[in-house]
Amino acid sequence: MIIATGSVDINEATKLAQIASNSASDLADKMKNTVATMDGKTTVSTSTPFDDGKEHNEGDMWTVINNDVASAMYIYTDGQWQVKKWDQQALSVKQLSALTADLGHVTAGTIESAIINGAQINGGAITGTSIIENSSNGTITLDQGGFSAISNGNYLKFVSGNSNGYTKIRGSLDIDSINVGVSYIEGQTFSAYGGNNTHIGSENAWTYLAEKIKCGATNGGNPAISPTIGTDIYFHNQAGSTIDIHGGTFYAHGTALKSALSAKRDITDYDPDEALAAIMNTDIKKWKYKDADNSANSQHIGPIIDDVNAIGDKTASIANDMVSTDDNGDYFLNESNTISILLAALKKSNQRIDELSYRIAQLERKNVQ
Repeated sequence: MIIATGSVDINEATKLAQIASNSASDLADKMKNTVATMDGKTTVSTSTPFDDGKEHNEGDMWTVINNDVASAMYIYTDGQWQVKKWDQQALSVKQLSALTADLGHVTAGTIESAIINGAQINGGAITGTSIIENSSNGTITLDQGGFSAISNGNYLKFVSGNSNGYTKIRGSLDIDSINVGVSYIEGQTFSAYGGNNTHIGSENAWTYLAEKIKCGATNGGNPAISPTIGTDIYFHNQAGSTIDIHGGTFYAHGTALKSALSAKRDITDYDPDEALAAIMNTDIKKWKYKDADNSANSQHIGPIIDDVNAIGDKTASIANDMVSTDDNGDYFLNESNTISILLAALKKSNQRIDELSYRIAQLERKNVQ
């Protein structure tokens, strides 16, 4: 019989007994899942190293395996278990599945991952649905829709679309020099954003618009369009036909109107009497354009085409052969026809003058007799 002297804390003793019981139970569970082979040199367990009651020596190995998957390996070193680390060059596995890997150099056929984070990725080819880079300066995106770099509302976009792809640039584009040999910009549209002007070329240099045409400034500083090989400039459509040119006042050393017989058809005579009647029925007015200033050069003299008032209320008359219309239905003075009508009318007037001169001469002879 043991007789205790002094006081005994029954609750504390019960707690210590429970802890000892739990530890023994936990150890028993661990021991159930722990197998030692080769006299303890190799231990396989579902738990990390614990005091299994065996004597371990330097170099003993402890492997943690759950569901046939090894998750860690320990080596008994200096009286304690230490995690075994593998050199990346010595690691050779058929398949690697891991949540986190800290690897030095990886050579692999295919890496499949939802996200790859790295400071630098080097490779001959990167294949995927999209590549996106986000930073405080903006976003760079490369996907099936094309390539875009966006920052603070400005962007550079290459939009795919087979042969109908195009390029968009919003913001400034500064290029010191481009030396790419023979280059082509095909099917592109240059347009300003936000009402700004679009500039192509430099103020002090000629800009080549095509293989044989350039634009720039003359020696006097005036803007100019010039051929690159000293030949003529033709204004044609894609079919090769001439096109109309709309502008203000044209200054030239001269004009050359095409009038060769080989270029004409449906040729008939024009009656000089009809020409004289056309001239007599055409009103000549003095006028200024509404958008002109009050300078001396703003005063004009010539026919007026009344496109405001209805027939019967016209304020000015003009021969129909002097009027032309464009594709929009706007009226214009046909200067070529007008000059030709004047020539025919002048011819008829001279004919009448000759006839009158002859009659006057005959009357004068009779008076002398």
